[in-house]
Amino acid sequence: MMLANIALFIVIALAIIYIIYDSKKAIKAENKVENNTTVTKSQIQKNKSYNEDETLLWEEEYLMIEIIPAINYEYLVDKNIDKSKALSSYTKFKTETLKIEIKEITEFLEKIGINKYKKISYLGIGDIVINDCRNTIAYGYLGDTIFIEHKDDIVKNIWFVSNNRDTKLNTEIVNLLNQIGSKYDLLLVDNYPVTEKIVDLKIIDEIESYFKRNKEILFTN
Repeated sequence: MMLANIALFIVIALAIIYIIYDSKKAIKAENKVENNTTVTKSQIQKNKSYNEDETLLWEEEYLMIEIIPAINYEYLVDKNIDKSKALSSYTKFKTETLKIEIKEITEFLEKIGINKYKKISYLGIGDIVINDCRNTIAYGYLGDTIFIEHKDDIVKNIWFVSNNRDTKLNTEIVNLLNQIGSKYDLLLVDNYPVTEKIVDLKIIDEIESYFKRNKEILFTN
């Protein structure tokens, strides 16, 4: 009787061990599938093709990388500014004070030959800050986009968005930013905490350095 009980105990113990082993094996297999999916998504994201006829205007990116008059530089490098606030919030002179006519800047960009997006799809979260995409135009290439918002035929705001995860430097956008910066004397101000930076758009080396630094920070992993 005792031997029978011992044998039964051994069988039950072995069954429990097998169940635990099998469940761990299943979890490992599931994790492997999830990891493979992540890698695949990452590869697709890095190698995806871009639609040069349409771009996305996402409210969360509005003025996060802002292009403003260079006269603001001295106000933005003040050591006493509060780093918890957006860097460009210390701007004294808004882009609209330059009185750039939308027709003028459009003709300038078309002469350069940069791609103009035919359609802008708007995605808003929370309070709407951009009410009408008809008052915004966009130019760009390979996932890098410059948005220009205008009111009463005058440029009100300019900002930059990058969804370009390609390892190559987007020389078209670098040159475009440099030409706009040189013509209108502008700075690029990156307000994101991780990549916060002031870039003199008249100096092409600064622009290239900014792009390379951002790719190292954001897109190498």
